[in-house]
Amino acid sequence: MAPLFSIILPTYNRAHMLRAAVKSVLAQSCRDFECFVLDDGSTDETPRVFAEFQGESLLHLQRFPDNRRQHVRRNWALGRAQGRFVAFLDSDDIWLPDRLEVFGRVLAARPAVDFLFSNAWLWRDNRIIGTLFDADQPLAEGAVPGWYAVGHAQLPYLTSNLAIRRSLFDRVGRFREDMEILEDTELYARMLKDGACVGAIRRPLAVRRLHAGQITHDHEVDYREALMALEAGGAPQDVFLKEKERLALASAGYLWRALRPREARQFLLRELGDKASSLPLYWLTFLPFGTLAWAKELRRRCLMARHHPAWACPEIRGVYRLIDPLLAQEKTAA
Repeated sequence: MAPLFSIILPTYNRAHMLRAAVKSVLAQSCRDFECFVLDDGSTDETPRVFAEFQGESLLHLQRFPDNRRQHVRRNWALGRAQGRFVAFLDSDDIWLPDRLEVFGRVLAARPAVDFLFSNAWLWRDNRIIGTLFDADQPLAEGAVPGWYAVGHAQLPYLTSNLAIRRSLFDRVGRFREDMEILEDTELYARMLKDGACVGAIRRPLAVRRLHAGQITHDHEVDYREALMALEAGGAPQDVFLKEKERLALASAGYLWRALRPREARQFLLRELGDKASSLPLYWLTFLPFGTLAWAKELRRRCLMARHHPAWACPEIRGVYRLIDPLLAQEKTAA
């Protein structure tokens, strides 16, 4: 019989992080799944990690000789997936043990839901620094506009925190392979535009790891592809223009926080014209580089002190107890 979930886990040169991700899948209390672990042409120790999991009946291990990016590999797995719902996990993220069990209960109780997402813990520098979204904030559910998939203002999801009805891929299509960064957002915009029913779980069921080894985004490509996703989601002209301004400001903000103030200023001028000079961020880009670097490091240190495990609430201490053994194994294997 076909499983409830097909999990797709692509990876590229994240050997030690991959081990924790795969083990978090195998630790699921719900066993009604198949998992495709896909090596996208890694040149590190990923083959050795794969060897550790040979013989696991719930895993389909597939290595590819060349690197073609994760959306190509996801499409490969979608062509073979048998589950009623498809769930994705990035190789640097970790699921909590009851992630699939909770998703399964919600999907059984809400059979109309096609596109289900949960909250997540955010992890940085060996700290849990908060959650992806405020559990008390209003969330859009049911049938929503396609452009809600763009940004986190309406739907604060991450691909690692989703479960999507497999028939949606048959109806709407798969990931565009001509995109570089936001192929997932563009696909989800098409799904929501097509009428997918959205559901939300406010409880964090995964750990989203923020780290220096993540792929550095080309923020201009990110911005351009976000506009493509808005179009795919059928955003009306007034919404498109408003969201374009928000996205331009967000992209410039990323550049500024990455200590690239001149690029941020030029980006604002190019995308927003004369309106750019009325924005506080525009004037912040004139701060000296040394001041920006000092402020960034001060913010990081304050964040680490504020979220030290010694001050953690019982719920967060429980999360540390679950993930610390996995992280310790990474350090041992490194």
